[in-house]
Amino acid sequence: MTGTGLGLWERERLLEALDAYQRGLSDAPLLHKWTESQAGGSENEDGLPMPFVISTDEVDRHGDVIMAQGWRLDAYRNNPVFLWAHDYARPVIGRAVEVWQEPHRLLAKMNFAPTEFAQEVAMLYRTGYQKGVSVGFKPLRYEERRDEKTGAFLGIRFLEQELLETSAVPVPANRNALRRALDQAPVVGEYLRLVDAIGNAAEAPSSNINRAAVCVHEGIWPELAARVDDISKLIGELAQMLEEADQFGEPGEAMGQLDQVLSLIRQARA
Repeated sequence: MTGTGLGLWERERLLEALDAYQRGLSDAPLLHKWTESQAGGSENEDGLPMPFVISTDEVDRHGDVIMAQGWRLDAYRNNPVFLWAHDYARPVIGRAVEVWQEPHRLLAKMNFAPTEFAQEVAMLYRTGYQKGVSVGFKPLRYEERRDEKTGAFLGIRFLEQELLETSAVPVPANRNALRRALDQAPVVGEYLRLVDAIGNAAEAPSSNINRAAVCVHEGIWPELAARVDDISKLIGELAQMLEEADQFGEPGEAMGQLDQVLSLIRQARA
């Protein structure tokens, strides 16, 4: 089970939204959680409902847990849609004929719609080319997961949640998390968009590197320097996503370029 690609600032906003809901100030946010499902079926079972594990209570890579016994299924059973990639405007590709809970997991049997696209998706699952499914849900009760010794925040434990829809997804939604994180953290985004300029400055004599970088980024140094620790965590997440998405040719190249960014910020702060 993985998450929706929540970056550092998105995680903070999620916690704020959950807190506002818990205090009765807003509605519960709509969340998605991806899992690599063990889809059943084979090529010669066309037309039969296909079983999926649509959620488990394992800790995901964001440190979150969805308790299997906490699922509330009445709303979904009234409208058991199987969507493509959480696209609410697109016609459904199927429906759940059965959904049930077992220890540590939530399962469903899906009938695929008799459309060309839906049958293509069904074939991809049956032949093992696609494995991902994702649940759309509203959290009803939750608690923070914290380290017993240090009290450090580890993630969110969703204790009770309402299932609204299930989607077929080829990859986790966090493939787009880099773009969203840059859009929603404009100061960091502006800085990272200028990494190439820093690289050009680095090719100049070493005595000119800091001076050239400061000239390019003079207007945003103060805020960057004040937030260098948070930026460090975010850059680590972004570098990992970039390399997973094959945006950089050589392993470690992304992290090397972004480490240079951090080094320059820390030098400026000093």
